[in-house]
Amino acid sequence: SALVQYLRRWLQRPFFIGILLALLATTAYLRVLDAPFIWDDEVMVVGNGLIRSLDNIPAILTTSPFGQKLTASEFYRPFQTLSYAFDYSIWQLNPLGYRLTNLALHILAVWIVFSLVGRLGYSRWVAVGTAAIIAVHPINMEAVSYVSGRGDALYFLVCLAIFRAMLSLNRRRWWWIPILIVFYAVALLTKENAVPFGLLMIGYFLILKGPQSNRLQKSVAGVLGGMSLAYAGMRAYFIADQGNRILSWIAATDLSGRLMTIPYCIWTYVRLAFVPYPLHMEYHYVETTWMTPYLWIAMPVIAALGYAVWRFSTNRNQTLFFLIWFLLCFGPVLQLVPLAATVREHWASLAFVGLWIAVVSVTYEGCRRYPNIWAVGMGIFVAGLWGATVIRNGDWSDPLTLYQHDSELEPRSFLLHNNVGVELYRQRDFAGAKLAFEKANEFSPAPEGYGTSLNNLGVIHENLGDLQMAEDLFRKSIKASQYELAYTNLARLLLKRGDAVQAGVCVSDGLTIYPYNGMLHLYWVAALFAQNRRDDAEMAAQKLLVLYPEYSRQVTMLRGSGLPQK
Repeated sequence: SALVQYLRRWLQRPFFIGILLALLATTAYLRVLDAPFIWDDEVMVVGNGLIRSLDNIPAILTTSPFGQKLTASEFYRPFQTLSYAFDYSIWQLNPLGYRLTNLALHILAVWIVFSLVGRLGYSRWVAVGTAAIIAVHPINMEAVSYVSGRGDALYFLVCLAIFRAMLSLNRRRWWWIPILIVFYAVALLTKENAVPFGLLMIGYFLILKGPQSNRLQKSVAGVLGGMSLAYAGMRAYFIADQGNRILSWIAATDLSGRLMTIPYCIWTYVRLAFVPYPLHMEYHYVETTWMTPYLWIAMPVIAALGYAVWRFSTNRNQTLFFLIWFLLCFGPVLQLVPLAATVREHWASLAFVGLWIAVVSVTYEGCRRYPNIWAVGMGIFVAGLWGATVIRNGDWSDPLTLYQHDSELEPRSFLLHNNVGVELYRQRDFAGAKLAFEKANEFSPAPEGYGTSLNNLGVIHENLGDLQMAEDLFRKSIKASQYELAYTNLARLLLKRGDAVQAGVCVSDGLTIYPYNGMLHLYWVAALFAQNRRDDAEMAAQKLLVLYPEYSRQVTMLRGSGLPQK
């Protein structure tokens, strides 16, 4: 009909396709845009005083995303924190603005995927199908719905933009070279998962397309590959002992246990690609034997599927490259260096680009005689993914709903049990909160318990009037994990008890790790005033007010010999 022909002409226009992809992504995330800050958002955004002024950029460059003084073994992701500072300059602490930024980054990445697939020589429909899957697949959801997942959205976008730009790099665009190199440095300093990308560029421009690549493309690919190896080597050298610092079930096992768990990791990610159900934030699993079905059954099945995709492709070399892309991008999350969970869904976002380019292109080639069947099948698959994302965003709309739902699916997650306790505490259900915190300690792989929950139990006991038990728990929290709030809670408790000297010692220890924590600076001022060291206290107060002018009322109270409010 005339209407069908009219629609077909419009679907040939990239601008119109881009609008449709943007609408597809936006409608999938509308449900979560007005959700509150969740989980690590409360530390990385709400409690991060550094993001409240762009004058703090030098300090942002010398701290971890969680506010610790930067050391060789800490996460170093300054561009993620910088993005929050720019958000704060516009939105202050309105979570809607931060999620709109995440959504905008995601939509830009989807557009680049559409352009990239077409530039690689695939048909317009393969480009649309691949981009549509990435736009709505729930595996990418935590990079959009979760403000603290910003690092994934950023590095994912930057890496794809670099690849797309390199495909068009030539003599007339030589001035792109320093930009591409700087952008890859940004990707690496946004999230470590960008490390395999430089090696993939060597594989594409120097090996796969070697004779067809120009000198500039080969040179830039070589530089990016060198940056990848250098950064990976540096991180491996400096975090060689990080397994002793990370608290998780997979980090608590030895190297052989982590190697035995790799088939489970790969199988879980592949299963989630095609059947994203059930979804939950953390997966804690540790394999204890080589006689596991994940190795002897799942791995042959995955290998057979990969062979079938390669065998039925009309461009086998390029399909093989994207299958290797899929596997290589899993490198940083296969537990060779232990992480905070065995699997987290959003860790696979860049890897899945390779998978979907390979799979969508082969299915399209196999249905050339029946394009309508392919289009209907692809439409049903994308609609199913869209629905799964919409439903899952319902969990993310409310923190307690999310934590309870996910802890039921992954009961070994001490983090989730602790988060349930925090939300129950905010609802003044102290008995329920106490049980949740105790459960978090019970499921912690550390024999002393989970540092954050130990602190939170201390707060419960403080509210119940058992101050000695509260003090003991705060000290246990500091010993277990040097938890930031435990320092502030212990200092406040000591000040209330009149022990200003011990409070000062506690604050001093805390500030060596968290040099930009406003409450610790405030309690340092309080401890100095309480010790009658007024000159030192005034100097400390001036420093505090430069960093955090919002504490002016509390400083005025201290000058009048009062204590800051809890």
